[in-house]
Amino acid sequence: MNRIVGRAAAALLLATATCATMAAPDQPGAASPVTTASAPVPAQSASSAQWLPADGAFPAPPSANRMQAAFPRSNYGAANYASPAGGRPPAQDGVAPLPALAPPSDYDRARALVSPLSEADIRKLRTQFDSSRKAKAYRPVRTSPRIRSASVDLSPGSSLPILRTLPSESSTLVFLDTSGTPWPLAAVPRVARPDVASAEWLEGTPSIVVSMLSPYEETNLTVFLAGLATPVVVKLTSGEPDSKDQVREVDYRLDLRVPGHSPWAKPAIAGEGKVALYDDTMQAFLDGLPPQGATRLKPTGEVPPRTEVWQFANALFVRTDLDIQTAFDNTLAASDGTRVYRLPPTPYVTLSQMGRSVTFQVDIQ
Repeated sequence: MNRIVGRAAAALLLATATCATMAAPDQPGAASPVTTASAPVPAQSASSAQWLPADGAFPAPPSANRMQAAFPRSNYGAANYASPAGGRPPAQDGVAPLPALAPPSDYDRARALVSPLSEADIRKLRTQFDSSRKAKAYRPVRTSPRIRSASVDLSPGSSLPILRTLPSESSTLVFLDTSGTPWPLAAVPRVARPDVASAEWLEGTPSIVVSMLSPYEETNLTVFLAGLATPVVVKLTSGEPDSKDQVREVDYRLDLRVPGHSPWAKPAIAGEGKVALYDDTMQAFLDGLPPQGATRLKPTGEVPPRTEVWQFANALFVRTDLDIQTAFDNTLAASDGTRVYRLPPTPYVTLSQMGRSVTFQVDIQ
């Protein structure tokens, strides 16, 4: 028991000496370490040796002088800002004081809200945006639009008509009979590969809109015409993989003339023998691309609009949208009513315009 009491007394003496050392020497009434250490210590029991009396013997806070020594003076204080009278204290410790903080004006805040970018930044962004739009619209193969017509041969061993198109382009197929009368469809057309091409048909019309969905692909389209037992098959192509051409002709409209008579056909003016269904020369004049060697003539007199005259192979070729009254050898028609007539050389040609005869003169070479 005496040994335990001695240990407790020694611990109490050590704590008292530490608190006396931390006290400031200039604080009035502070006891010295020697005096505190020599004070009599009452004996304590073993159970109360770990408890210290709350007699206020804690170290006093450091003085203001010691605080200034521990933390050097800086220029970031209220004394370094401009005074209300406009005076400015001198610089301290060689550091210039901070300028007075002025809030932004209403105009500056409004300008930053309405147009945070400068004029140069806006021009630069517009230039970059325009360049990105050009890059997005770039296409390795450009299109050359064409309106073409062709005659369909339904006999065994004949070749199929070809529709030339490209993705992002739509082409229209129009079906006609030998006289140029539109031929309506009897059922919805069928595409062999719906993942390559799509076909849309308005019921009761002779037209089909075809759109290719994939480049450099091929498929075919099967069409059933009203009153015709034989289906018409059209080859659809969207480019040749081996071709390096940067410009490709695309059929924006293809008129297909099918041998036979449409349910909408009227009594024909010309006989069957005068319809040049498979005549390449007549087809060229009808497409507006006369063959090489054809000479375009300039008619005089009362010439109707959309009327052109060529001389080729000792014959005259008249391209017009009117009916002709002059005797002719062959004729060929398109879906829009345009017709080509082949007639022997004659100085005068008479057409029928709204029930009235119109005659013009041709200078034959």
